Amino acid sequence: MCGIFGAVGHELADAELEKVFQVLHHRGPDGRGLYVDRATGLTLAHTRLAVIDLVTGSQPLESEDGSLVLVANGEIYDFERIRTSLEATGCRFRTKSDSEVILHLYREFGLGCLEQLRGEFAFLLYDKTKQLLIAARDRFGIKPLYFSRCGGGFVFASEMKAIFASGIVTPRLNALAFDPFVEPGSEGVQLPFEDIEHVPPASYVLIDLESGESKRTRYWSAEIPDETAEPISGPTNHMETESAALVLNGLEEAVRLRLRADVPVGLYLSGGVDSAFVGALMGRNLASSFHSVSISFAGSDRDEQTFARRAAEIVGSRHHELSVSKQMLWDNLEQCLWFSELPFVTLAPVGKYLLSEEARKFVTVVLTGEGADEVFLGYRSFFRNAISETRTQDGTHPHRSAKLRRLRLSGLGSVVARKLSLRVFHRRQRDRLEAARRKSAFEPNPQKPLINAVQEARIAGMPLDILCYLGDREEMAHSLEARLPFLDHQLYDAAKWIPVDLKMRGDLEKAVLRDAAKGILPEDLRLRKKSGFMVTSDAVDFFGADREAAKKFRSYLSKQSFEEAQLFSYGAYLIAGLLARLPTWTRRLKRLRRNSNKLVMYMLQGHMLHDMFIAAPRCEARTVKSLISQPTTEPDLALMP
Repeated sequence: MCGIFGAVGHELADAELEKVFQVLHHRGPDGRGLYVDRATGLTLAHTRLAVIDLVTGSQPLESEDGSLVLVANGEIYDFERIRTSLEATGCRFRTKSDSEVILHLYREFGLGCLEQLRGEFAFLLYDKTKQLLIAARDRFGIKPLYFSRCGGGFVFASEMKAIFASGIVTPRLNALAFDPFVEPGSEGVQLPFEDIEHVPPASYVLIDLESGESKRTRYWSAEIPDETAEPISGPTNHMETESAALVLNGLEEAVRLRLRADVPVGLYLSGGVDSAFVGALMGRNLASSFHSVSISFAGSDRDEQTFARRAAEIVGSRHHELSVSKQMLWDNLEQCLWFSELPFVTLAPVGKYLLSEEARKFVTVVLTGEGADEVFLGYRSFFRNAISETRTQDGTHPHRSAKLRRLRLSGLGSVVARKLSLRVFHRRQRDRLEAARRKSAFEPNPQKPLINAVQEARIAGMPLDILCYLGDREEMAHSLEARLPFLDHQLYDAAKWIPVDLKMRGDLEKAVLRDAAKGILPEDLRLRKKSGFMVTSDAVDFFGADREAAKKFRSYLSKQSFEEAQLFSYGAYLIAGLLARLPTWTRRLKRLRRNSNKLVMYMLQGHMLHDMFIAAPRCEARTVKSLISQPTTEPDLALMP
């Protein structure tokens, strides 16, 4: 796991390069490397977290003749088998690094090499002979890779802050990224800053250094076969047994491959089936015990530590528990946002940030259960409703985008929300947002089963939430590498053929995964229904339970902050502040209060991003300092009783 940076058509001064290295230091504290080709205006930089080949694995990596140069982030699994097969054809390796196989595979197969890579990766490969730069990303987008087209050139990096630290791009907030009604279009997702894109999952961007032209190509598809959505009629016992065996074999191989490291490997362990199953398979493939880490929340009535301890006992891990208070979450909110660079509406990412910090005390690599819900249909009501609507033939259930489904908006509620939500934004943003909404309007594919479309959209959206602020970014904030066996593409390619009715069996989510765990996990863990990751008993409550904690952030919610950022409407904030104080006498009032608090949290974080990247850029500093705001003396009436 590492941090990578690349610039084409821009020559960086030493001071700018030093800033880039500094803001990527957390991704690679074990070393740094630099390659510059002044003739073509190319710069490649790398910060290293040593996981495999601790001695000779420094980057950039160059081919023996110097015609290929590589900087890579992530892991290539099964690389030793690939290396052996390449050596049989005469290839000579200069390191024991997994990344070096990319150079030789490219030499042998060109861009077809991507189809042979199994892992979680993002890399920049310079072909000096052909004057090409290839920017590629793994199939699910587990590893980040952002870029910007600017001044006739390009700049790439593992994190947006490194692009800004280079001085090539000036950060500006992008209101489209904060609007849930702007759907991802053909040009890709919207990110919080203008002129920043990402290399999409399962894709590469090819840049011709002579002409400056670029081309984006997809090398793999997560598309699910239509026939899997058809109802199963008749006995299913034989199908259930075969599908469970397929999942068990695929997952065990995915776990085994992800245990290869020259540093300690551990596990995030909750009381759920996903992480417990991974832990059990780790135990079957390791000669010694391993560390596991879990998190609990002080005062929560949904504490899962009893289940986590039982799971640790079953898998035989050396278990560690982190107890976190609500105050600790608030205290680390701003630091968490600095690393994620994407806003969020709950405090769960902060919990993941603290959990990663705790795990790093014991291990450098951690296996996780992320991806199981997306691959095996784990969000019970979300996917169950989509299945029901897929099989409704009377047209009473209009197709909604995955975004609207997650917002639980439909019919008249969706129409009203669309109109009112424009008023949430600053007046200078509204015309642009309205135009973007029209341009990106969701158009369902009538040929594709709805459940398949919903599942594919959820998988496509993962790099913007659970793989970012609940994944890579919070782990790498502490130089911790996470590996996700449920997002092994070979496991997915096999599992996508399993019928929907074997994944969601009545009200039992991830049924086929639970079938695969039979005999490996005890029944109480195997059949436990899903509980949200790191859910506290209390949602964010700015003007109630969290009133004191929120005071330190009041400068971000002042009228001046709204005018400086010009992102949200201060008037809308005042209304949201009133709704966020509503009594919770009924379910509807409780939901309105909770959603209003989420809106305030979104506004708060938009202004935090404006402050740390635009108003007072942290990436200008030579070291990352404490990001907690100092109290302001200006009273904020909306935060007063």
